[in-house]
Amino acid sequence: MTYPPFNQVSESIEYRLAQVFEVLRELEVAHNKCTAKQLYDYLSGETFSGEKNILREVIGNEYLLIHEAMELSALIEQGVEIDNRTLMEAPKEKICEAHLNAMSLELEYALLLEDYYWLKLRLGHHEKVVKEDSWLPDSHKEKARKILDHYSQYLDM
Repeated sequence: MTYPPFNQVSESIEYRLAQVFEVLRELEVAHNKCTAKQLYDYLSGETFSGEKNILREVIGNEYLLIHEAMELSALIEQGVEIDNRTLMEAPKEKICEAHLNAMSLELEYALLLEDYYWLKLRLGHHEKVVKEDSWLPDSHKEKARKILDHYSQYLDM
């Protein structure tokens, strides 16, 4: 997957991140702000799962952007260097912890907005992580399962 050069998308990323940081501030969610370059590098880098994030998809979707911003926030908090090698070189436990915390916040935000369609969609993705992904460390499987169990109660809404 080829991404446009950073200089062509930097303003869009900065604008959208500012919106997301404002939402997080309004929700009183503590976070470390990432830069547009960090987000770009993180999303455009190689992943251990083989899946690629689509920059346009993340930037254009408030839920996904909140998720990625919070994931980066947690990694920054843990002292992880953010670049296009982060997902391949940072400890998987730190990445998974950041991902699970971000997923929980993303699902909680969808619930707050009563966006049950998004909740169902993302919970389906998360269920695959819980049941099928071999990259999820054993130390994080219980937390991943708890997230699935907690939000599954809203699937019939």
